[in-house]
Amino acid sequence: MFAKSICKPAAISNNAIPVFDFIFNTYKHCHCCIRPKKHQFTIVSENDSYISINKDGYYSNGIRLAYQWRKNIADRKRTERVNSIYAGHNIYNSRFSAESKTEKLDRPITGYLYGGFQKSLYNKKQDLLRWGVSAGVIGPPARGAEVQKLAHKIARIYEPTYWDRQLKAAWGLNADIAWSPQIINKTKTSKWDFKPLLTATAGTLFTNAAAGGALVYGKFNKNSASAFWNNHQQTSKAERELFIYLLPMVYLKAYDATVQGGMFRRENENIPGKLNPVFFKVRWVLLMHVINLR
Repeated sequence: MFAKSICKPAAISNNAIPVFDFIFNTYKHCHCCIRPKKHQFTIVSENDSYISINKDGYYSNGIRLAYQWRKNIADRKRTERVNSIYAGHNIYNSRFSAESKTEKLDRPITGYLYGGFQKSLYNKKQDLLRWGVSAGVIGPPARGAEVQKLAHKIARIYEPTYWDRQLKAAWGLNADIAWSPQIINKTKTSKWDFKPLLTATAGTLFTNAAAGGALVYGKFNKNSASAFWNNHQQTSKAERELFIYLLPMVYLKAYDATVQGGMFRRENENIPGKLNPVFFKVRWVLLMHVINLR
């Protein structure tokens, strides 16, 4: 599966948005029992430099690896369940990762290393309820400086600056939940769909809530078998997916450790950060499933 996305923030003083996503999935089908078990491995890479090396700031880079497994249930009246474990690494800079002037550092610098578990539940109507737990670390243990400097050295571009002023080390735990009801009855000829989305996260690293919805056009499967939710299932050519979607979201943020530092910090950070409590993000994605291994 391959996807591109471009996101445009309403404000970027404390946050930045991923510009491109590259997603590669492999699917393993094991034919046993009544219906097959399916496993999926996903790699997502996000970097604003995919458009231009002159755009390298705020949320500068991210990578996420996930493995998920599921067991289809013959009785359609029962809930379909998808489990996922994941790990990832993000890098946050000020407005430019090679900033030369201290007074222009408008955001704390840090890496964020994390891992977690998620469970997605789909009922007969294809409503989605997803919950998860995660743990992560910011500051030097996240190795943001080492990762970014090595990447820039390999690419033979400018050297990132001011990592000596990154956020202090802090560990934390988070819980998250998401709800997306299926409000449009999907048919085999359906080309349009609208997916409302409500999310909430609470913990010692992030606390926020968000609301929005995706307008989808193209060829797509039902929620529990769609790449939209990273759950693509394909047993025939008729189930291949190719669609585009627009996803605007409004976030209300109460806490963000990558901006404010650790919740239990005892000292002030070298670069103070001010949280932007209201954040608007628009994301469009062109997604096509191209890999299917049996």
